[in-house]
Amino acid sequence: MAMPDTVDFVDNATRIPNLALVSLAGNLPDHEVKVMDLVAYRPHIRKAVEEILASFRPQLVGLSAMTFQFDTLLKVAEVVRRFDPRLKIVAGGYHPSLMAQELTATGPLPFDFIVRGEGEATLRELVAELESPQPDLSKIAGLSYYRGDGNSWEHNPERDLLDLDQILSPRREVRLAEDFFFFDMSMDVAETSRGCPFNCKFCCVNRMYHNNFRRFPLSRIIKDLQAIRHRGTQSVFFVDDNITYDTEHFREVCQAIVQHGLNNLTYMTQVSAVGIAQNPELVAEMDRANFRFVFVGFESMEPSALKEMKKPTSPAINRQAAALLRQHRIGIIAGGIVGYPNDDRESVKKQVRQLLSLKPDALYLQILTPYPKTALRQELLEAGLIVNLNDYKTYNGFLSNIRTKHLGCKELEHLKGNLAFWGVCNPALLACNYFLRNHFRFQLKSMLKNLGFYLRYLLVSKEDPRRLEI
Repeated sequence: MAMPDTVDFVDNATRIPNLALVSLAGNLPDHEVKVMDLVAYRPHIRKAVEEILASFRPQLVGLSAMTFQFDTLLKVAEVVRRFDPRLKIVAGGYHPSLMAQELTATGPLPFDFIVRGEGEATLRELVAELESPQPDLSKIAGLSYYRGDGNSWEHNPERDLLDLDQILSPRREVRLAEDFFFFDMSMDVAETSRGCPFNCKFCCVNRMYHNNFRRFPLSRIIKDLQAIRHRGTQSVFFVDDNITYDTEHFREVCQAIVQHGLNNLTYMTQVSAVGIAQNPELVAEMDRANFRFVFVGFESMEPSALKEMKKPTSPAINRQAAALLRQHRIGIIAGGIVGYPNDDRESVKKQVRQLLSLKPDALYLQILTPYPKTALRQELLEAGLIVNLNDYKTYNGFLSNIRTKHLGCKELEHLKGNLAFWGVCNPALLACNYFLRNHFRFQLKSMLKNLGFYLRYLLVSKEDPRRLEI
């Protein structure tokens, strides 16, 4: 099960399935597996979980969560425990992986195992041991497990990064829900690589993959895309951490998509500004392969902020990347971050104006967030700028957990919300908006919904009226 927590305005435009779970399922080929993306069951989570437990009767339940979803994971685990105390429960995902030592030191937990890092091999070995007459969990690298004597947990040594050639293809047919979309297109997810060699201070990918970048074989990528198309899906989002790091590999992927006639699918991915700006021929290949919109982590147009966060780009590179993408009619979702330590009202406004000058089709504006195990967290902690240290429910990038030297926590949050909403309503940007041109009805509907959420945020309450029932 993947946790259901989302952000309102993102949920209006897309519902993205969890790739990790179907990859885990694909690497348990001799077992019956069901995958629940709980986002498809909002808000009636407890009912959906109890119904599948009653009908499927699993022996092992796996729960995956990012940091802002971990509180929900604990609640779902309790639902599973109450339903059948004999069930074994394993937790995984970014937060349990990176925080295993801290989590297991705080008291009883409602699960038995933690799979740390990449789970395909670790989970397969765990399942095999649980089926043996005398399980020996001590030899499974990457596993933490409860010993059953009070509150004692054992943390086995880390597992080496996997050879991607050996990972079996995902089993998407085991999903219990298929209602996933981007705008008015059905969508699925795939990957061509894992990892990122960069050291951006706000990111924890380097803690998961140790600055390592690995490529999936081209034949495996094409086979996976053919399987997705065979299911009748219209669009694919590549979830790679940094797909434009190895531009030659990405070009080969684009060329293979065209060669195999897979460019009748619509593709989207996240790219780096530097990877795009320095490789104009790659953008042309993306166009031919039918990449129609991308998320670009511009983050800022302020040189000092980019340098401070160790972001490998510059304002000139950002502008060049945006121009290349527009030249090839590829929609731009511009990623931006505000809330740097020296930010005041004028600097935040200036940053947003500069990001909007890139003429993006959507602005994905976040507040600097001190995610666990990042270099940023330690620096902000030492500077006394973290307001919310350990209540991770609001660590979604859109709510403020920090202050700056000049802006309070709530002041920063309101300022960011106002600028993000009204910025994308700029008539000059709407006139050439990719999504309005190509997905008019859905985009209009999404904008009206977001207006409702924005007004509720300002005038009534920040509570989501669709609170999860767990």
